Amino acid sequence: MSKKKSGLIAESVPPLKRIGSRVMRVPGSKSLTLRAMTLGALGAGRSVLQTPLESDDTLLLAKALQAIGAGVKWTPNKLVLHGVDGKPRNRASVYLGGGGTPSRMMIAIGALSEEPLTVDGDSRMRNRPIGELTEFLTSLHANCEGDSLPVTVSRGECAGGTLDIPVTKSSQFISALLLIAPYLKGGLTLRCQKPVTSSTYIALTVETLNTFGVSATLENHEDYVEIVVPETRLTHREIEVEPDASSAVYFAAIAAIHKGMSVTLEGLCLDSSQPDMEAIRLLGKVGATLEQTDKGVKVTGTGTIQSFGDLDASGFPDASLCLAAVAAFADGPSRIYGLETLPIKESDRIEVMAKSLALAGCGVASSDSDMRISPFVDSSSPIAIDPMNDHRIAMSMAVLGTKRGNVSIVDPSCVSKSYPTFWKDLRKIYEGKDES
Repeated sequence: MSKKKSGLIAESVPPLKRIGSRVMRVPGSKSLTLRAMTLGALGAGRSVLQTPLESDDTLLLAKALQAIGAGVKWTPNKLVLHGVDGKPRNRASVYLGGGGTPSRMMIAIGALSEEPLTVDGDSRMRNRPIGELTEFLTSLHANCEGDSLPVTVSRGECAGGTLDIPVTKSSQFISALLLIAPYLKGGLTLRCQKPVTSSTYIALTVETLNTFGVSATLENHEDYVEIVVPETRLTHREIEVEPDASSAVYFAAIAAIHKGMSVTLEGLCLDSSQPDMEAIRLLGKVGATLEQTDKGVKVTGTGTIQSFGDLDASGFPDASLCLAAVAAFADGPSRIYGLETLPIKESDRIEVMAKSLALAGCGVASSDSDMRISPFVDSSSPIAIDPMNDHRIAMSMAVLGTKRGNVSIVDPSCVSKSYPTFWKDLRKIYEGKDES
């Protein structure tokens, strides 16, 4: 695999020939880091996050949190936050680039601020949906200007209460409301109509609130999910952010598609509540072997990948792209559905992934909510994949390249959004010493 040099515009991914046993520790969870950062910055006192993710999204959120008065200090493997005790200070304008989750979190935080908070992002984020969130905040009597970025929000007469939430385009709207709920007078109750979009990520938000001492509850009813967050003063916390299952899935997939290859995902547990952990567990159902060891989850390729059949990936839509790459080597066609949120991500992920797989030699058909993939038989002509500035497309197609070969990823630096050291860690798979 080629090393990046100044001016290199593509990363080549040759066939992986050195099969063995590797140990890989991926960075901290992006989803957990963003949620914990937000709660730490809104809380009172000093909170410490051990092994957080340091990436484009988290660095931009940190800068935005500083703009509203939070103290933020990065040190090696640690992030220290001094919170604003639920009272954002300063009139501020913040820029979150292409970060969907941090943008929506900051919009919600604006509803706690006496001074106007303006949230903006890049051209892609300006076209991604925001209006549902501003409607919810307006229903709580916050002042909101704009239904697409840039948006300006201030507290107004904002208070808690009960909201009936229809099926949303993104779970991030609901998570954003939940993260500010402890500081709304009287707390907040959400009655979310089923099916709840990406419900696994909402459950993760509730779990993170619990970690910070908030007695939030989530109850399933026949037609809706009820989430109750009581008014609570958050105080200092020290938590360790577990490795990111969303990043680990790429190396689990590499092990799965190569006979005899083992990768131990250090620090991860098979029963982790991170939504994308389900994608790793699924690899054990289509041919790989999974083992929980003292070091972490060990994934070993058996030489056979079975079809995923009809796979509902609504609980782990981001990781579905990596599974689509694995499906290219299956023993039959696969259909991956439940992908309604993917067209409004960093790219139209269904369209870009379908085109990438077709270029690699797969038979692919897609709609706005599913992909149908026929594995390729023998295709090894050189191809260049343009991930359209989408980190997850780039990393998923790199997985495919480790077995197909002759794959180059254009704009490889786009992985910095969630996994800045991805290419360095991928080289460890090619060059690293076997597990002792």
